[in-house]
Amino acid sequence: MHLSHGQLKVVLILALLQELQVKPQREVFQELFEKDLRLCPDCFVGQSEPCGEIFQKIAEPSDWSRLVKAISLLVDRRAIYFLRLKDRDQEVQLVAKRKIIDAQSNQIKNVKKDFYELEERPGGFHLCRTLAREPRFVSYLEQRGHAAASVWFYMMYYVSPLLMQELHLQGFPVPTTYASCGLTHFQSNAGRTLAHYVDAEEGLRVELALQLIQLSLKLTFGFADFRIILTDFTADNLAYDEDTKKVYLIDLDSVVLVDASFAAGHAEKYEPLTGEGFTFDVSAFCSGHQLDANIYQACLLLRDYLLKNLDNEKLQLLLEQCVACQDDFCDMRFQHAYDLIKVLESNN
Repeated sequence: MHLSHGQLKVVLILALLQELQVKPQREVFQELFEKDLRLCPDCFVGQSEPCGEIFQKIAEPSDWSRLVKAISLLVDRRAIYFLRLKDRDQEVQLVAKRKIIDAQSNQIKNVKKDFYELEERPGGFHLCRTLAREPRFVSYLEQRGHAAASVWFYMMYYVSPLLMQELHLQGFPVPTTYASCGLTHFQSNAGRTLAHYVDAEEGLRVELALQLIQLSLKLTFGFADFRIILTDFTADNLAYDEDTKKVYLIDLDSVVLVDASFAAGHAEKYEPLTGEGFTFDVSAFCSGHQLDANIYQACLLLRDYLLKNLDNEKLQLLLEQCVACQDDFCDMRFQHAYDLIKVLESNN
């Protein structure tokens, strides 16, 4: 029997769907959540009801889309799903990000103890320790309605859901959180990453640059006496929503959080370590001084990437001065940030 190309495609899809056991997405997320509950029952017990509601609202993609996603998960550990959520009479575009962790056992017993024994993680989340018996960040989040076990777990394994929710409430440009379901975080789709706009028209890149400098200052000043220092301020972790005309920070896993209520230091210039890109020493961030590291990273991203080919001599000079911040002319980068904002606003 001769089958057409279309018929062969259908047969292949059906065969692979059966082989890979590709299930409806709501069932996939429900099973993942149940797996997380078994991993740490106390951490996610309060999430069952809102997560169940989210799962039921997920609009199922085509069999072909589910097949492609199933195949990609066989070779790519980054579990990122682009979903449509049926909310009343409209559909909302969501992104579900799942953190894959290598737990040492089938159930985590004492995540608080594990966190205290954790060694410095320059590439993940680091909470600067203080003389307080328990970090103020934990008690702060408990007062905001988070369960203590959940806070300790997320700080240990996947801090982005915690910070995303809080920063959104504090008016930071981050996606809206729809639900945190164990190790899966559902957030609004904030558009395409800035890597897509490296060759965009000049006016748009200037607007993006302005918002990035403003974001670097906002993170540095933080919220509730907590300063946020990103250690991965890159184009892949920032997105631009063409509908809202806003730049959003879409990933918050690589962060140093400083409790400024215990800090007695003053504003100070950050000195990058030897090496390419953003090199850093976590202990410097936790020294008690207000460092300009976020501004440095924003200027570096603009100079070497987003505004690299921009024909604007004054702007290029300011970016170079911001990055280099030579001792004879620069005590810190905060003034360079304000100067850049003025120039970018005048060119916008």
